[in-house]
Amino acid sequence: MHHYVNSSNEMLRKKGYRLTPQRYMILSVIQEANAHLSIDQIAERVQERNPFVSLSTIYRTLELLKELGIVRENRLPGEQPHYEVMEGNAHHHLVCRGCRGVIHLEDTLLGNLHEQLQERYHYHGLTLDLVAAGYCDACWQKMQQP
Repeated sequence: MHHYVNSSNEMLRKKGYRLTPQRYMILSVIQEANAHLSIDQIAERVQERNPFVSLSTIYRTLELLKELGIVRENRLPGEQPHYEVMEGNAHHHLVCRGCRGVIHLEDTLLGNLHEQLQERYHYHGLTLDLVAAGYCDACWQKMQQP
């Protein structure tokens, strides 16, 4: 956690922002969760620590952290956006349409597609997010029963 906050603080400062107590708290909540959190879950956890942090502050902070590449917003099919720490340039999910289970897929699953896109189309700062949706085996088996 300490390294993550330090690198986030450095990134904020480079862009002319400060790591305020509210930003620190929001970053801490997302980092400690080690999972995807909705805005409601983030707000609940932040307000448990400090009930005076408003929802608008949380929204503004998440927008800033997204713009700076510190957190990632994931939009899974049929779900509200979820947030997590930005780690790497590729991020892939396999989502069950039945139980809504989410599996994180390895960055290397698509080979060097990220590099190929950068090289072929001359894009910089490229991120690659893939969401594949289907049914897990348990949900598929339930659907096959009469």
